[in-house]
Amino acid sequence: MQAVEKPEPTETRQKTFSVLLIDEDADILTIFKHSLAQAGMHTYGFTNPMLAVEHFRRNANSYDIVVTDIRMPHMSGFQVARAVKQIRPDIKVAFATSFDIKKSEFDKVFPSTEADAFITKPVKPSFSTEISSVLQHTLQGWCYKV
Repeated sequence: MQAVEKPEPTETRQKTFSVLLIDEDADILTIFKHSLAQAGMHTYGFTNPMLAVEHFRRNANSYDIVVTDIRMPHMSGFQVARAVKQIRPDIKVAFATSFDIKKSEFDKVFPSTEADAFITKPVKPSFSTEISSVLQHTLQGWCYKV
């Protein structure tokens, strides 16, 4: 009698993404963290962009994407994006903003800042599915907006 090999179980779960969140408003940061946690993502948040960049410098390979507000005191989201891209050029960066931004317009006005996605605020806790979709598509190489 010949032995029959059992097929290995196939992994059906999606990869869990790690997100570095930066927003000077602690309430917005909490909503983002809660929404992304509901979507099964690991998050680490900062209200101080300079501390976030320093943390990223020490832990750059721990993150799949950085989500940053644009307007913050001491360091803008554009400066954050350039800093994290300098540390790790392949990191994805999404800007969270209350402004309606089109990628083509953004690229013309800010040619030295690479944006992979835009998330429009205010973000509600019920937006977890949409935010997850944006980040999933961005991490797959699409520019996306919600």
